[in-house]
Amino acid sequence: MNIRFTIFTILLLSTAVPALAAWQTQQSDGVAQASYTGEVYLLTISCTRSSQLKLTLEDMSSSGDQLDGIHNLMMWITVPDGRTDRWPVRVTRNGLSLIGTLHVSDFNLGFFQNAQRFQLDAPSAGVDFLEGDMIGTGAARLAFKEQCGI
Repeated sequence: MNIRFTIFTILLLSTAVPALAAWQTQQSDGVAQASYTGEVYLLTISCTRSSQLKLTLEDMSSSGDQLDGIHNLMMWITVPDGRTDRWPVRVTRNGLSLIGTLHVSDFNLGFFQNAQRFQLDAPSAGVDFLEGDMIGTGAARLAFKEQCGI
């Protein structure tokens, strides 16, 4: 009976954890956002009609210690053939978040749409915040174009 309980518990826990993280896209009239959730940080890229993309990095640990003194982030985007694009963004601190405007072109967004992996770090501070897959970014790219004209 104890073995059955253990096996049941393992199966239950293994089904509760997703195999791969993915970008989640939400959109409504003139607004679009794509979010990636890590263990500690939530990364959101969003836009409103006729605006530029905004990047928000939120510390979900409620401490915000790693955000102290960070003024620049770099998002590295790698496509399957190994090419890498980089998106520098100047950020300001707002509570437990860093917020900045992404200055990107259609070329950059093509990388985003077709990418395999990404990494978000603060090179000047030597801090790595997030890295992961790019599953779901194709839908996000379409939402940015449809809702915001980007």
